[in-house]
Amino acid sequence: MKRSLKFSLKFANIEKQKSLGKLFIEYRKIVNLFLLELFSKNNLSENYLKSLDCQLSYRYKQCAKRQASKIFKSWCRNKKKGEKPIFDGSMILDERFIEVQKGKNSFDYWVKIATLDKGKPIIVPFRSYNYANDYFTKWKLDKGGRLVKNANSWFLILTFEKETLAKKETGKIIGIDIGVKKLIVDSNGKEYGKDIEKLMDKIQRKQQNSKAFKRALKERDYYINKTVKELPLKETKTIVMENIGDIKRNTKKEKRLRKEFRSKFQRWTYPKLMCRIRQLAEANGVHCLLISPAYTSQTCLKCGFVHKLNRNGEIFECRNCGYAADADWNASLNILNLGIAQQAMVAGSMKINNVDKCPLN
Repeated sequence: MKRSLKFSLKFANIEKQKSLGKLFIEYRKIVNLFLLELFSKNNLSENYLKSLDCQLSYRYKQCAKRQASKIFKSWCRNKKKGEKPIFDGSMILDERFIEVQKGKNSFDYWVKIATLDKGKPIIVPFRSYNYANDYFTKWKLDKGGRLVKNANSWFLILTFEKETLAKKETGKIIGIDIGVKKLIVDSNGKEYGKDIEKLMDKIQRKQQNSKAFKRALKERDYYINKTVKELPLKETKTIVMENIGDIKRNTKKEKRLRKEFRSKFQRWTYPKLMCRIRQLAEANGVHCLLISPAYTSQTCLKCGFVHKLNRNGEIFECRNCGYAADADWNASLNILNLGIAQQAMVAGSMKINNVDKCPLN
């Protein structure tokens, strides 16, 4: 399994930033030129590469060609009418151009980057952070990296690799319900991330794209990462979750929701949370099972009665049998039961398919 982490190159001095800027402009120009060539001829010949007059070295041109080819293949798979393939602004460079070294002074690491000046690479210091420290010590750092320019800032994206653990065969199965008031409630009744709504309100109060707004988004993401780590992954073999791929789009269509709630929901990060859970599950050998979200919050755990008025905010009260419980906990138990049923169905199907045929006497 692989993970990519971003590191700021804010400690590069003005001259080094200028060198990176010149490299980026030339590299972008050549990648887009290659994309035009691929778009018109669907091929980049070696002769074309050698004859191209530019500031990039031949090795850099090879790297640009490789990246242009990947962008073009991706565009061919997902192309839309009227659109052309274009460079996205991230320079993907191999170990010939980027080399990370352990720092020997106040900086944690240094990165050596080949520039347009042949034989004169620049060396830029950067600092690690708590989340990244484990990756540097426990994961294998892939060679090379990506250089990304965001506004006036430069970032280095490094990829770490680790052997994927085999999925556990023993342990607990838990269901989890993901919400806005409480980030996660599991089928054991434990609640995680009770401050998520406060963070959403904080983001909503900030001016869009302001520094305070971006800080609030980072605070939200940090809180999500911290909360997911609290899940009992060591003693768990399977996590059952709802597959809510279009949660935002469906919420926009639900006109009965209050306007302020719909506005707040736009800051919700279900994909980020889902991705983080799956990443940590993979790192711990835990299987993630996705089930349909239909009626999990409206179904009574005791009698199975389904009605949209069974749930009233944070409270679930069955209109058939009177059973009452925390709405998110009730949903997490329904999710767990659906997951167990789905696993049993799959196991039964496999058993039927694997039955030995009896020979006729």
